[in-house]
Amino acid sequence: MFVVGLAFGPVAFLAVMLAVNALLAPKRPSELKSSAYECGMVQAASPWRAVNVRFSTVALLFVLFDAETVLLFAVASRVRGSLAGALEVAAFSGFLALGLFYAWRKGALKWQA
Repeated sequence: MFVVGLAFGPVAFLAVMLAVNALLAPKRPSELKSSAYECGMVQAASPWRAVNVRFSTVALLFVLFDAETVLLFAVASRVRGSLAGALEVAAFSGFLALGLFYAWRKGALKWQA
């Protein structure tokens, strides 16, 4: 019973909150509410236009290597001066280098088509 409550409790809460919001939220659209408010400039094109896949590939590679670099700093500060730690960091760096080499060979880092 606990598992069922744990599984359906959040779903029921979300359904109730969405229903209350639909009933109580004010719905008075106007020209002023629909205007650009973040930067004051009118939008140049549709936000749903196709974006080049290279942007997301570069972003994904950045996040991957950024997170792994942070992990390298954590490991390096924890295992100072030990041979086993140096081997672990070398193995981890080798896996990073293999991933970077694979992405490079597949052409993920080429910006010009």
